[in-house]
Amino acid sequence: MSTEITRMFANAASAAKAADELREEGFNDVFVVNPPSGSDVPLSAIAAQIAQGHVHLPEARVYAQGVAAGHSLVTVHAPFGTGKVAEVILESHGTVGSGLPGAPAVHLWDEAAPLSSAMFMPVLLDDAAPMSKVMGLPTVTSGNCSVSETIGLPLLTDGETPDGRWGFKFLSNNPSPLSSALGLPLLSKRQ
Repeated sequence: MSTEITRMFANAASAAKAADELREEGFNDVFVVNPPSGSDVPLSAIAAQIAQGHVHLPEARVYAQGVAAGHSLVTVHAPFGTGKVAEVILESHGTVGSGLPGAPAVHLWDEAAPLSSAMFMPVLLDDAAPMSKVMGLPTVTSGNCSVSETIGLPLLTDGETPDGRWGFKFLSNNPSPLSSALGLPLLSKRQ
């Protein structure tokens, strides 16, 4: 499996230098298209020449406009794992805009901060309360703002086990309250 990497250069000399360096680094499938010598060459012929380098025809038609304007095009098919090396080599020789939109930025997943990765938020922010801004909530409020205050429970207790607001205790000394309430034995003897 290989990755197609195509870059446009201002002139044929820059494209030739880039292609030579790619071949020196071991890239065998390098294809160069220089501007035609005559001005009467149709764009479809230039696009067909670019497509011979295994470039998709819709992209080749866009590249053909740059080649017709006097630029040169280099396409390299980089084997798996060598695409970044090929990109660095091509970019080091002064590329120009090709007319195609750039690739979107790759979003990397961060295992240490999965929520930030899922929400496309940076891990470190200058904001002390980013979720408050996202959710539109103020950071400090007065009045009944917590769930405990809304249902009438105190936020802090004195440490003793209080009776519940609904008539039952939060903690029990009975290890089997349901069985005791229904009058069922905890263990049964089978013979």
